Amino acid sequence: MVGSGAAGGIAAYVLTIKGLKVLCLEAGRMLEPAHDFFTHKFPYEWPYRGEGKPGQYGKLPQGMEWKIKEWTDHLYTIPAEDPYALAPGSKFTWTRLRAVGGRTNLWGRGCDRFGPLDFKPKSLQDGWGEDWPIGYEDVEPYYERVEQLIGVSGSSEGVYNTPSGKRLLPAFNPRCGEMLIRKGAAKLGIKVMPKPLAVLSRLYDGRPPCHYCGACNWGCDVGARYSSLDVLIPQLRRRKNFELRTNAAVHTILMDRSTGKARGVTYIDTRNGLEYEAYGKAVVLAASLVESIRILMNSRNRDYPSGLANTSGTLGHYLMEHVAFNSIEGFFPELAGRPTTNDDGPGESCLYIPRYNYGHKDQKKYLRGWRLDFYTGCGMSPGPGASLPGFGSAYKKKIKELYPAAVQMGGYGEGLPFFWNYVEIDPGGLRDRFGIPQVRFHTTSEYDHAFAIRDEMYGQMEEILKASGAEIFPYKKQSPYPLGSVTHEAGGCRMGNDPRTSVLDEWNRCHDTKNVLVVDAGCFVSHPEKQITHTIMALAYRASDHLAEEFRRGDA
Repeated sequence: MVGSGAAGGIAAYVLTIKGLKVLCLEAGRMLEPAHDFFTHKFPYEWPYRGEGKPGQYGKLPQGMEWKIKEWTDHLYTIPAEDPYALAPGSKFTWTRLRAVGGRTNLWGRGCDRFGPLDFKPKSLQDGWGEDWPIGYEDVEPYYERVEQLIGVSGSSEGVYNTPSGKRLLPAFNPRCGEMLIRKGAAKLGIKVMPKPLAVLSRLYDGRPPCHYCGACNWGCDVGARYSSLDVLIPQLRRRKNFELRTNAAVHTILMDRSTGKARGVTYIDTRNGLEYEAYGKAVVLAASLVESIRILMNSRNRDYPSGLANTSGTLGHYLMEHVAFNSIEGFFPELAGRPTTNDDGPGESCLYIPRYNYGHKDQKKYLRGWRLDFYTGCGMSPGPGASLPGFGSAYKKKIKELYPAAVQMGGYGEGLPFFWNYVEIDPGGLRDRFGIPQVRFHTTSEYDHAFAIRDEMYGQMEEILKASGAEIFPYKKQSPYPLGSVTHEAGGCRMGNDPRTSVLDEWNRCHDTKNVLVVDAGCFVSHPEKQITHTIMALAYRASDHLAEEFRRGDA
């Protein structure tokens, strides 16, 4: 098992409890939540208000500036210290968190399920792109298992193509501003519903409920939100058939030419730079999609000169990301000046607006749809301050007045797969700090669909906010954020029935090498507007369950 995050943690858990002997190789170190997470430290307690010394992190890619701060700069890989390459005119924001638990340590915790239409976008929606080789009915049981394993709060609302679990924990109560948006959206016939979150609303499986500190993005030091570090790894380390080996940066898959199967991996111990080999009957890549692709490409040999599992020529291609851009900010006059209360909640909005534009016949310039998120109330920092002109005591007074009334709304549009959005091993010879050949991205987020859906979303957000009674601050439309900026990148090892046009089969096995699996977001065929981590975990559970059954039958 390569990786211990969203996919790796689930896959390791399934294979271990099924009785297989699992070696989990993690490129980063073990974390101690009490020492590594500064959950309750306020901005004014940091030397530079949490932003870091000017120039300390170099020039951060767009979308990275809100991730790498003084709370987290010891967790994330800082691009200036371990750079990757970009082709001329390309932009990509690659978020790397090398540690046990991976990016589940600092994720947004949204747990949407994909719906039936999302797995069959070509045949059931608009004829564009490709269908997945599996359907919702194939993944539904594994969504349910993941929800029971990690603990998900929410509500089953019966919304079209937005399925929910039947045994969710109670949803979190909405904030005042969220209730105003729900009323305003209802005037327009738009549904607002509780957001499914991997945050506990009550005691669950020996873990405490959320205590509403609102700082989940800095890590949770009590385990109230799911991370594989907190929930799965401790269970697995108590089992004799599981071993976790940290500081092990895998870079190559070892092949047996006589059988055509993988026989293990080569990795570097990042503490001393020494190289080691580990052997197994199957190799499961769950390193996050760019790292998994890099490993496959760096495993090229005489039989696979363009990279292992790349006879289709699609490895690294069809990279996707949500269409995202700057949010709209404003305030609710009726909430201005109210007493400050603890609005932090579970660190996320308690409500959201799922996609609602199904069947609209006036979609001429963009495909499919979007979802909208909104954030209101008294958070850790006074959000509207940067949007207001002024200085001095009058300025401070205005910020205090609007602080409890603040609102911002943004969202995600469906990202489309294009062959020309791809990643490769850098032809210029760039290597990472461990000497492993590094990647180069050929990607753009600025295409016709992205601009068109952005414009439609801006109009919809304005309409909903105004119907809710909000006053909107002046803003400028920005270009869609670069791929990777919202940490929802997907594709590059897509699954399919045809080995000529895909890398993986319906069980996440490489067409070319059946005992090599890729169970992270690289397997995605399409990228609907929904959060993707729940689907990553469900697919990892499904693939691992099938692999364990193959071992039981002696077919692996």
